[in-house]
Amino acid sequence: MPAYFISNQTTFHMATARDIMSKKVITIESDVPASDIAKLMDRNKVSSIIVTKDNKPFGIISERDMVSKVVAQNKRPAEIKTTELMTHPVVMVGPHTPIEEVAEKMILNKVRRIVVTDDAQALGIVTVTDFVKHFHALLEAEEGINTKAYQDMIEDWEYWAS
Repeated sequence: MPAYFISNQTTFHMATARDIMSKKVITIESDVPASDIAKLMDRNKVSSIIVTKDNKPFGIISERDMVSKVVAQNKRPAEIKTTELMTHPVVMVGPHTPIEEVAEKMILNKVRRIVVTDDAQALGIVTVTDFVKHFHALLEAEEGINTKAYQDMIEDWEYWAS
């Protein structure tokens, strides 16, 4: 369950995996060639695809996997299959996992993507980019708060200085 706390009449929501995840999830279950995976990623404008087994996340294939396991090794994309490309096991969290815990899992497992699941169904993916977007939004909000605080101080100073 998401945590909330109240401070100076303001309620804050502790962000969870669901709050920052990318909801566009592309999955494949069959053993398809790397060339088809690349086309699927390009067509859907995603940087990773979740490999499923019995409709449950089993592995993940990222653009980096394509580069390091196909291009860098000078292999033919039509001859490399899903199981040779994917990273397995896939790191997963629940939708209500606090983002601090998600970040810790990413660091400990040295991954850039974590699959968000609910009852073993993929709901989304949290990526490093999702964290950057989240922190950018926090900084923008904080900037607005700081600007208001400075304006209030100036108005108070002008009032008391006159």
